[in-house]
Amino acid sequence: MAQVANTFETYDAVGNREELASTISRISPEETPFLSLIGRQNVKTTHPEWQTDTLATPDTTNNRPEGNDWTYDAVTATTRIGNYTQISDKTVIISGSQEDTDKAGRASEVAYQVAKKGVELKTDQEVILLSNQASSPGAGNGATNRTLAGTRAWLTTNDDMGAGGSSGSFSAGIQSAATNGTQRAFTKTILDSVILSTYNAGGNPDIFMCSPYVKQVFSRILDDADVVPLRKEVTKGQATIVAAADMYQSDFGLITMVPNRQMARAGATVARNAFLITPNMVKLGVFRDYSVEKPAKTGDAEKRVLLTEYTLIMKNEAAHGVAADLYGLTAST
Repeated sequence: MAQVANTFETYDAVGNREELASTISRISPEETPFLSLIGRQNVKTTHPEWQTDTLATPDTTNNRPEGNDWTYDAVTATTRIGNYTQISDKTVIISGSQEDTDKAGRASEVAYQVAKKGVELKTDQEVILLSNQASSPGAGNGATNRTLAGTRAWLTTNDDMGAGGSSGSFSAGIQSAATNGTQRAFTKTILDSVILSTYNAGGNPDIFMCSPYVKQVFSRILDDADVVPLRKEVTKGQATIVAAADMYQSDFGLITMVPNRQMARAGATVARNAFLITPNMVKLGVFRDYSVEKPAKTGDAEKRVLLTEYTLIMKNEAAHGVAADLYGLTAST
């Protein structure tokens, strides 16, 4: 049907109000499962240290004669290790005019941006703590910054690696990074190998944290011939095809599979490693808790700095494991 001549349309009008919703929809994932899992402990210096120890291997020849005159075992000293605190921050500067302008979705631009940066700061911490970053004491006058050793760097006893990969090491107070091996597809064999190694070393892991892609691969390994198949659930006449799994009943306990979207957002350098975690054997060390600083005004703008100083307290790396050098984003990356 044709339009009647001289119809006055919205296209012709001047003065129609714009419609802008009074909410801001943000889809970027905010959860930080590793930070939520490990808990916190306060530290009092920029270089917190702790000690680890191990039991001797069981002696199958431990028998003695009557009247034995004892000899004495050598005492093995504890191992002293430590990490460095790292300063992370987020900054914003908002003009006075923007702060006072009538805005949609937020009353204060400063408050909104500070809240947003707070989430971003936590997601930065999440991936740094899981990373293969080496520790460093830094150097004065801003020459180099202190850095903490991330989880991947610490794990040396139970690291199942790709070809050419090698563990990091702790020496002279520094934890070095691991050397990446050739990336490979995640398999049930790799998972079982890490679980067995960690159990034999004394760990009691109950969390397997990985990228979302690796979690999908885990669900598909349920098709292996030596895995009990998932049942088809029927509720009120409706069939549900179960194509995923959230837990793995290993030979040494139930493992909860936790996908971590921040690992994928950080890219292949973090997503390539998946971690078997004993939660009570790792902590976030907090030297300076989250704070919002308000630097002095030097112009017509509001400045804010969000800051925290923290480290990773890896109580005993042998309590954890890593399936390293996986395709963590796609079947080839």
